[in-house]
Amino acid sequence: MFFATEDTERKPLCPPCSLRLKLTRPGERGIVVTQTSPINPNQIERQRDVIYRRTRTRRVRTMDDAARFIDTVGFCLLFASAQNIELPSLFEAVKGRRDAHIEDWDADSDRVWEWKNDLPASKRAYYGKALAGGKPIFISLKILPEWLAVAAPENFDEAYRRGRISHDAKRVYDALRDLGPTPTMALRAATGLERSSSGARYHHALDELQRALVILPVGATVERGAWASQIFDLTARWFPRQVAHAQKLDLERARRALVRRYVQTVIAATPAMIARIFGWQREILRGTLDDLIARRSVSKMDGWILKNDE
Repeated sequence: MFFATEDTERKPLCPPCSLRLKLTRPGERGIVVTQTSPINPNQIERQRDVIYRRTRTRRVRTMDDAARFIDTVGFCLLFASAQNIELPSLFEAVKGRRDAHIEDWDADSDRVWEWKNDLPASKRAYYGKALAGGKPIFISLKILPEWLAVAAPENFDEAYRRGRISHDAKRVYDALRDLGPTPTMALRAATGLERSSSGARYHHALDELQRALVILPVGATVERGAWASQIFDLTARWFPRQVAHAQKLDLERARRALVRRYVQTVIAATPAMIARIFGWQREILRGTLDDLIARRSVSKMDGWILKNDE
């Protein structure tokens, strides 16, 4: 078993050892090694550095680079996680180093902040609060149909009738369906949630619809004052081809594709790490993992799900 390093030299793994992750400080990942199985944690982190573009020679420099990076990893965060979520981040890729956090706002910060609007506006990637827990991520359009097949309601109005969509979310959805792409202040007025006392309800509705990939921010504009407002639209209208493709996908096949893409990117993950990304029930995730292992799409060792290089 081998892992590639940045200079493409192929090196064997270290003597038998296993790994488990621990939280060393809030937002920082550490690795504990014990002598039981042939997994090299240092090699895994080095390979993640290459895939995540956390090196000076591979750093993301342009929006075209950013779009290609998202397509390569499948899905990623905007900024590095402070909650120990194992995913690449666009900001780390722009900085070309691990654990890059915004301390003093700089040109790189400006760049990625603009790209979070410009990438979906130019239909180069999806951006929205699609992760379990509502954290925003970029999703490659190549894997977006699988996300939609798993997370989005097949029929919105039917989901609302069954009580799976809140009344406030339905108001936001109806307003966008009638108005088309709408900036946030105008959208609040159209839904009747423009009063300051309704602000929490409005943002909760936006988050609910983004978690279900029903809507997404598609750009930004200045409505009032100096601060830009996000523009929202229906995913079905902004990315109709991906939505149409999602409706034809088998649900289990879509789940397998998402998990396989995730493991290919992070190299090694526990079931708990995978569940944290997608928010699936334990039984559903177990069935998906068992199926992937049986198909030799991934491997399992000491409770870890590993990228299969066969």
